[in-house]
Amino acid sequence: MQELARWLNPAAASPSAPRETVAALDAFGPSLMPRTATLHGVAMGLGMLGARATTGVVEKLTRLAVPADASLPAQLVARAVIGGAGAALAAVPERHCQKLWAASLRSTGHLLRDGAAGAAVHDLGRWVQGRYPDQPAVRPIAVGAIHTAGLLYRTGRRLPARQAGGDRWPRPPTATLPGALATSYAVTTVGTGLARGFAWSREALETYFGSGPSKRVLARLVNAGLWAWGTTAVYNAGVAYVGRANQKVEPGYARPPASPLVSGSAESLLPFADLGQQGRRFVTDVVTPELIEEVMGEPAVAQPIRTYVGFNSEPLYQTGRAELALAELDRAGAFDRSYLLLISPTGTGWVDQTLIEAAEFLARGDIATCCIQYARYPSFLSVQKVALGRRQFRLLLWGVKQRLAGLPPEGRPRVLVFGESMGAWTSSDVLMYQGIEGFDHYGIDRALWVGLPWLAKWSRSGMTRGSSTLVPSGTVAVFDRHEQLQALSDDERARLRAVVVSHDNDPIAVFGPDLLVQRPTWLANGQRGRGVPAQLRWLPLVTFLQTGMDAMNAMLKVPGEFTSFGHDYRADMPGFVGDVYRLPAATAEQQASIEQVLRTLELERAERIKAEHSHAAPPAPAQRPGGDRSPGGVPLRSPRTRGARWVGRRAPNGRTSTSAADRSEARSSA
Repeated sequence: MQELARWLNPAAASPSAPRETVAALDAFGPSLMPRTATLHGVAMGLGMLGARATTGVVEKLTRLAVPADASLPAQLVARAVIGGAGAALAAVPERHCQKLWAASLRSTGHLLRDGAAGAAVHDLGRWVQGRYPDQPAVRPIAVGAIHTAGLLYRTGRRLPARQAGGDRWPRPPTATLPGALATSYAVTTVGTGLARGFAWSREALETYFGSGPSKRVLARLVNAGLWAWGTTAVYNAGVAYVGRANQKVEPGYARPPASPLVSGSAESLLPFADLGQQGRRFVTDVVTPELIEEVMGEPAVAQPIRTYVGFNSEPLYQTGRAELALAELDRAGAFDRSYLLLISPTGTGWVDQTLIEAAEFLARGDIATCCIQYARYPSFLSVQKVALGRRQFRLLLWGVKQRLAGLPPEGRPRVLVFGESMGAWTSSDVLMYQGIEGFDHYGIDRALWVGLPWLAKWSRSGMTRGSSTLVPSGTVAVFDRHEQLQALSDDERARLRAVVVSHDNDPIAVFGPDLLVQRPTWLANGQRGRGVPAQLRWLPLVTFLQTGMDAMNAMLKVPGEFTSFGHDYRADMPGFVGDVYRLPAATAEQQASIEQVLRTLELERAERIKAEHSHAAPPAPAQRPGGDRSPGGVPLRSPRTRGARWVGRRAPNGRTSTSAADRSEARSSA
C-alpha cells in the first residue's frame, strides 16, 4: 500500500510526477479530430513520457549544481536558477516568420521552466513526508487518493465538454476514460521498459569493454548500433507483414475486366493478378458510357480508359513500371482522348475513386487515366518511398511529353495531374525546383493536389502560398472549400495552374516537426480556419504529439456520407474537378446527379470490398448486363506511336508475345 501510495502521489512520486499529471490532463483538451479511447491513451502516455524526459534533463542539470542529498534550500535554489534561466529564454519575443532556432530557444525555456517548477513541487512533497515520519502510510495514501480522485474528476469534466463540441465532427468521439487510462498505462510501461533496457545494455557493454573514456564511447556506439539494428529489423518485418495485404484478392474484385480499354483485361500488357489490391479496384470500377448517359442526360463521347501499373508488375525497376504505363496507354488509345489524367497514388496505391468518377462523368467519358504504384504500405510507413515515387512520376511525365510531341498540336490531349496526400507530395515534388515553369517543361496543363502534407516541398517552401519567385502571382492557390474558388473571377480561375485543396483542420496538412518548438500560423489568434477549435492552444512538444494522434485518425470516412472535413475530401471533388481542370460545363441538375451517383457507387464499392463471396458483391457498372457495349471507344485520329520494344516479350496473361504497336495497328485496320 505504501508503494502504491507513493506511485499515486503527484508530489513525492518522482520529480516528473507533477508534469506528468498536467500532461495527462492536456490529452483530454480540444483537438482537430475526434479520437478513440486508444488514441486518447496513446496521446496521454506519450505526453507523460515526454514530461518525464524533459524533467530528466532538468534533474541532470540540478545534480551538476547540488547533490541529491543536499538540503531543501539548496535544492530549491538550484531549481530556481534553472527555472529562471528557462523563464528568460521563454521571454524571447515571438515574431512572425522568425527563425526556427529562436523558436527552439524559447520552447526550451518553457520546458526548463515548467520542469524546474514540477521538480520543486516534488522536493517540497518529499520534505513534508520526511517532516511527519510517524504516519508513513496514512498520509501518502490520503494524498494519493485525493490526487487520483482529482485527476478523474478533471478528466471526467473535460471529456463531456470535448464530446459536446463534437457536433462539428462527422463522427462522434468514442473515447472512454477507463480505456484511455488503460492504454496510457500500457504506453508508459512499454516506454519505460525500453528506456531501462537501453540503459541496462549500455552499462553491460561498458563493463564488458572495460574502463577508460575511449572504451566507454565505443561501448555506447556499439549499444546504439545494436538498438538501431534491432529497431530497423522489427520495423522492416512489420512493414513486410502489412505489405502482404497488397496480394490479397478480394472476392468482389476477383474477375478480370472484359473491356480492352482498361488494364488487366485479356488484351492488356499487365496481368490482372499483378495489379495488386488497389489496382484491381481501380480498373474494375470504371464508369461506362451507359451510366454516363443516364447521369448526364446526354450521350457519352467515349468510354473512359483506365490504366494501372502495379508494383509487382515490375518490382525492381521504376523505369520498367513507367515504360509499361506508357506502352499500356498507347495500347488502349489513351493519346486519342481529349484529356489525359496522370495520378500519383498514396503509399498503398490507393486513389480516390470519387475524383476519377467525377472526371469521367464531366468529360463525358472522353478521358484516359493512368496511375503507377510505387509502394505497398500505408503512407506513414512509406515516407522513405517518396523519392522513388517522385522519380517514377517524372519518368511518366517525360514519356508522355515525348509521345505527344509526335502528334499534331490540335490532336494532343490536355495533360492533367492529380495527387492526394502522399500522392500530392510525390507528384508536386517533381516540380519543386521549377515551380510553374515546370508545368510547361513537362507539358502539364493543370494540377490538382489534395491534402498536401506539410513535409512536401511546396508546403515547406511557401510555394503553395505564392511566397516563392518560382510561383508567379495568381498561378497557385490554396482553398479550404469550393465556395472560395467560386468566389474568384473567370480570369482569375483561368490563370490558375495548380490548385491545392487543404482543409483548415486537416492534421496531415499541418503536422510537421516545427510544431515541437514553434507555434504555427493556423493556431494564431484571428487566423484560425474552419474546424479549428477556438480553445486549442499551442504547447511545446504537447501540440506535436496531439496533432500526430489527430493525423492517425484524420481519414474519417463513412461510405456514402461525403464530408468536407479533416483529410476527407470526397465532398469537394465534384466541384473542384470541373473548375480546376476546366472540363465541359455541367448544369446544376447534372452536378446534383453526379454527386448522388458518386455516393451510390461508393456504397456499392464498400459492399464489394466487404463481400466474402463474389456472388454476394454487387456488380460494378462494367459488369452489369449491357454495361460494356462500347469496347472500341472513339475512332483513332492518328497512327499509334510504337511502345517499348521489350514490352512485347512479356507475353502477358498467357497470350502470344506481340508488340503493343502491332496490336494497335491490327485493331485500327479492323
